[in-house]
Amino acid sequence: MAAEAPPVLQIGDVARQVGLSLRTVRFYEEAGLLTPVGRTQGGFRLYDEDALDRLLLIKRMKPLGFTLEEMRSLLAVRDELRLPGLTAERRHELRERLRTWAALAEQKLADLRARAGIAADFVAGLHDDATRDPSSPAIAPIRDDDPGDGQEAVTERT
Repeated sequence: MAAEAPPVLQIGDVARQVGLSLRTVRFYEEAGLLTPVGRTQGGFRLYDEDALDRLLLIKRMKPLGFTLEEMRSLLAVRDELRLPGLTAERRHELRERLRTWAALAEQKLADLRARAGIAADFVAGLHDDATRDPSSPAIAPIRDDDPGDGQEAVTERT
């Protein structure tokens, strides 16, 4: 009995499933982050489940500001971990590298949350300015109590 070939998807289906544009999927392919498993007779790219997983990982890395090179490096670690016959020592090294990636991602997430907090304060201030009593000053002063590390800027509107 012949084994069934794994399902493949055309680029448009892949783009829809992961929520990216065709252009973005092609860009990641050109950047070496994604490889089609084949092409249709009409020349359309075909991708497998691994491609979907890679694109979803890339999509999660993007908002954290990871570079293409960083994405490529993390994907290489994950790819190597899947190889059969790795020594226990090499598997341990790769898992340590993944822990380093996790720590870096946590730091990037903390930075993003801090920036989101600052942005939320800005939006709240704009709403305050838009609804201010006409007899009040047009724009309230902004005081920035940022201690210099950029992590806990406090914006106070009077």
